[in-house]
Amino acid sequence: MGSNGNVDNVSPNGKWEFDSEVARCFANMLERSIPDYRSMRSLVYEIGEKFITPDTWITDIGCSTGLAIEPFYEKHADENKYFLCDNSAAMLEECRSKFSVGIGAGFVKCVNGNFFEVEMPLANSLVLSILSMQFMPTSYRQKMLNDIYDHMLYGGALVFVEKVVADGGADDLLVDLYYEMKRRNGYTIEKIVEKRKSLENVLSPLKPGWNVEMLHNAGFKVVDMFWRCLNFCGWIAIK
Repeated sequence: MGSNGNVDNVSPNGKWEFDSEVARCFANMLERSIPDYRSMRSLVYEIGEKFITPDTWITDIGCSTGLAIEPFYEKHADENKYFLCDNSAAMLEECRSKFSVGIGAGFVKCVNGNFFEVEMPLANSLVLSILSMQFMPTSYRQKMLNDIYDHMLYGGALVFVEKVVADGGADDLLVDLYYEMKRRNGYTIEKIVEKRKSLENVLSPLKPGWNVEMLHNAGFKVVDMFWRCLNFCGWIAIK
């Protein structure tokens, strides 16, 4: 789960893009930008392991470079099939390189496209959406969650992690603490402001309650928060 050795020095020029420069340093960017990142990643894996059954699909919506699904792939290999989707060609290129053996053997499928337009495989025992749906237009998110539910096995789980807007009135405080964390991790004020501006109208966080409501509306009977740190939350949703 450590950094891939490429340090995040990205300076976005205008609107944020997941280009080749971001793809090369993505692991480092996540570790320095997401509070309690390693604990979250460990929990995603530990929870996911409870739901995987052999000969089913494991899907990663917005897979980026494949970091979230990689530990499952390393443990289960061809006992399962893996569907990875991302709308960034640069991210998916890194992903295809990482899973080239599985792609060649036919049990890994990488698809370049928008999450809400790609047809997921049926019979998923586990679906991951890790810091991905926040980049989708808000008007498509309910449909996406509905589609995820429809393509899952009963007893399967969606592990869902998002940046959020605090719904208890402390959002400004949590954002300030978040920026202080980024400064401790080596980002300058200028870099923080630059990235924040580049993500305007690209990353659209919702209140935690709204995410929970959408999960229930999709049909998930069990929805519970398993992790929260500052303005980031993780939920487990079971069909």
